[in-house]
Order: sequence, then structure tokens, then C-alpha cells
Amino acid sequence: MKLPAIALGLLALTALAHADEPASQWRFTETTLFDLIQNNYNIVAVTSGTARNGASAEDTFFLQKTNSVFKCFESRDANASAKRASGAVECYELTKPGATASAK
Repeated sequence: MKLPAIALGLLALTALAHADEPASQWRFTETTLFDLIQNNYNIVAVTSGTARNGASAEDTFFLQKTNSVFKCFESRDANASAKRASGAVECYELTKPGATASAK
């Protein structure tokens, strides 16, 4: 089945996802996690770890619909009892290297 292979590929991209390099293929978008779900995107993988700022925990959701992929970060307090998000969810769209505008 393609889904496990896609999920593994997306997980492999996690290390690249946290890099703020000029050649990054992930572009920030104003699209929300809610909007993506409403537009029939499927969550294909979820990872959890230390947030990019190191002060809290972070869940990363990878969403896919056909050839379009997004990742969304949701931060929460690192305290084990904290179950609610502590900040806004940020979403990024996977783009062709060097792309500046969405091809939608």
C-alpha cells in the first residue's frame, strides 16, 4: 500500500522541515489545519517531539491530497499534563525548490 511509503517519506523529511535554509521546499501559508481538513486533505503522519524553539513540545501533522502536501506544527507546554495547544498552529506547503507562489 502506498500510504505507509508516503508516511515514511514524510517522516524522513521531518529533519529537513526544521531547517530554515534558503533552499527550503516548505513555504509558510496562511491556510489553517482546519481549512486543510475541510478541503479533504488527509492526515498521513503525525510526529511529536521538542519544539523548534526548544521550550515546549510540538506535534507535526503531515497532510496530503493527491499531489499536494502540507505540514502543520502545533506547540504545547512540555509538561506531560498539558494536553492543549499553547499557540497558533503554523502550516507550510511543500513547493518546488525556488517556487515563490502557489500553483493552485
